[in-house]
Amino acid sequence: MAEIEWKGIVLIGAIMMVAFGVLKLLEKKTNIRGELKRKTFHITMGLMVLTFPYVFHNRYSVVVVGVLCFILFMIMRHSKLKDTMGSVLYSVDRESLGEIFFTISVVLIFYWSKGDKILYSIPILLLTFADSVAALIGKNYGKNSISELNEDKKSIEGSFMFFMVAFLLTHIPLLLFTNVGREETLIISAIVGFNVALIEMISHTGNDNLLIPLTTYAFLYTHMNLDAEALRAHLLVLGIIFILVSIVNRVKAWSKMALIEALVVGYLTVTLYGVYALIPPLLLFFSTMRFPKMKEEEKGNTYDARIIETNVLVPIAICGIATVLKLRQELFLAYSLAYAMHLTVNTFVRLKYYFKMKNSDSIIFAFLKGLTFIYVPSLIISEIVFGTIGIPLYMVYVEIALLFISAIKIYIKKKNVETEEISIKNGYMHMKIVASLTSVLLIIEFIRTTFFIA
Repeated sequence: MAEIEWKGIVLIGAIMMVAFGVLKLLEKKTNIRGELKRKTFHITMGLMVLTFPYVFHNRYSVVVVGVLCFILFMIMRHSKLKDTMGSVLYSVDRESLGEIFFTISVVLIFYWSKGDKILYSIPILLLTFADSVAALIGKNYGKNSISELNEDKKSIEGSFMFFMVAFLLTHIPLLLFTNVGREETLIISAIVGFNVALIEMISHTGNDNLLIPLTTYAFLYTHMNLDAEALRAHLLVLGIIFILVSIVNRVKAWSKMALIEALVVGYLTVTLYGVYALIPPLLLFFSTMRFPKMKEEEKGNTYDARIIETNVLVPIAICGIATVLKLRQELFLAYSLAYAMHLTVNTFVRLKYYFKMKNSDSIIFAFLKGLTFIYVPSLIISEIVFGTIGIPLYMVYVEIALLFISAIKIYIKKKNVETEEISIKNGYMHMKIVASLTSVLLIIEFIRTTFFIA
């Protein structure tokens, strides 16, 4: 491993301190507002990290920069510095972890791009400029809001400007600095701009600083080497998913932002895994509120984008891991298991609180529903697509056991809870159960493939 480039690290640190100082001076001398001040710092940092491919040649140097920045931001967030130097970041009237997500995304994109300046620069350009333009236009000129319930306020005007800037910032570098064809460049830019604009719509608490660059990287990584015919097919798939989501728009239980999230997740799943990978999430969403049929008191529940997010975040993360590590076949059942666990957990809650079933019966029925509606069909899909289930039979038993444990864990979490409500708090509780159990599975899979397979 090459030596850590400490001179570059010191230079970047000095630039950051100067940026903080200049913005503090502007704060004192002018009436610069919180959001404008934060976005000014955001653009300054974006321009700085765009130089990383020229300053650093060792990926671990950027990891060190990321760790140091993370420590600095955490100190500022939880000390008196928050009201002094940290006012540059923390003077907005909304909860945000943007600076933390920004740091993580830069490190990950630099590490994964392995010196490819296009794969690194375009995601950072979109994060730096498209996001900032959308925020400022939306805040100052946005009149047509698409947000509902407890979702972050987003406007059509801001999202349209995001798309335009993202399209140009993808199209121009691809056209000028790569061998990608003209038609291919247009299609890729349209796909990236459209999808990432939708991702910015559904983002919250600053997680767009993570989602925008990571998904931009994923789309570039998977689309840049496709020919025009394949890219047209991707456009067709995107159009079909859009039509399906528009049809589902008639379901009043979902907010508009939740439907947008479904569109993005659907296309991202196809991009990272394949069309066949849409089957587990479709089985989840079409069976959660059926078998048994909804009670009258359930029909008034409304699901916003954050609730949908808690059901898809873990599987999408597994999609990304499978793509980066080239383990689509090996991790397909782990991906499907995450959706099966969500179905199990959601079903237990329905049976316990709306159908008043005994805990033991709810556990068994919820487990069997997750098993038969998602996991077993996924075994069949794996056999058809890959010609094998991809893992040894004993690992199938391990996954089934973890599925049963998910029913036990939600029972323990809800043991002393008398009533249930559709809330982000409960959504995160469900997601933590799924995340913890799938993490155990991935660790077991890593140990198995590393130490027991020659």
